[in-house]
Amino acid sequence: MNRLCRSLCVVLLVLLLSPGVAAQELDEQPAKQVHWATAAFFGTGWYRVADNRSSYIFRIPPRQTLSKAGWDEQGERRLGWEILYPLALGLHKLDDLPDFIELDNYSTITFTPGVAVEVPINERWHLRPYLHLGVGYESTKDEWARIFYGGVNSRLRMSEDEDTAWSLLGALYYAGYKPSFKSRGRYGSIMFGAETNRRLDGFELFGETTWLNAHLTYDYFFDNINFNVSPTEQVSIRDTWELGVSLGYGGQKVKIGWFSFEHLGLSYKWSSNGKYQAISFNLRSPFTR
Repeated sequence: MNRLCRSLCVVLLVLLLSPGVAAQELDEQPAKQVHWATAAFFGTGWYRVADNRSSYIFRIPPRQTLSKAGWDEQGERRLGWEILYPLALGLHKLDDLPDFIELDNYSTITFTPGVAVEVPINERWHLRPYLHLGVGYESTKDEWARIFYGGVNSRLRMSEDEDTAWSLLGALYYAGYKPSFKSRGRYGSIMFGAETNRRLDGFELFGETTWLNAHLTYDYFFDNINFNVSPTEQVSIRDTWELGVSLGYGGQKVKIGWFSFEHLGLSYKWSSNGKYQAISFNLRSPFTR
């Protein structure tokens, strides 16, 4: 995963992490190299590495807003506080391994409650530090892990009017889990990107004025992220890109039953070397994930 670095937001792409060892020394227990605890860092979606490893994550991200960031009538800064209760369910799959390695799909659950505070530096620039601490459980091997991740997100509004807005994004992210596998148990990254929002004149969704939202981000990992795709082959990733598109109601939430989201859409993620791909639901801005 985290985190310092979603994706920010940065999003950590280490559901299938392996230790940094030579190919001839690869452990014959891929489940240990692919630590399941990192499911906590991912959004709902499908993740794939080198046409060999697939992971399917369903993440339920309830949150409680205590106050919204902004400025009061006296011009005093008002912090925005949120309590977060993300729950992630994972189904991980390894294909095309030699017959002498038997590894079934395995299911995981992680719960990592946390707190986030949005700090308005000025009218245009907001920061959002956050911290999560929790636990995870892997059912087939009856394993538990302590999980942590955190960081700080940044959004700088470059322009905004009644119909359009665009912003620069940034983030630092750090994440880890205990017990770790050998020396690999902590990960960090830095993110840069941009997002835009545009009102769609003449188009309404369920009777509401609709906005088109899009973002493009780039995450750089402080260390190579290594994946053992076979007993003799290792794939490394040093960065990822993310392109997201969604529809929303501007500043209003999109509500479905008991749940509410900033918007609804999809994101596509990939690494520069083409070894990593992912498709995930796009329910929030990278700044507020």
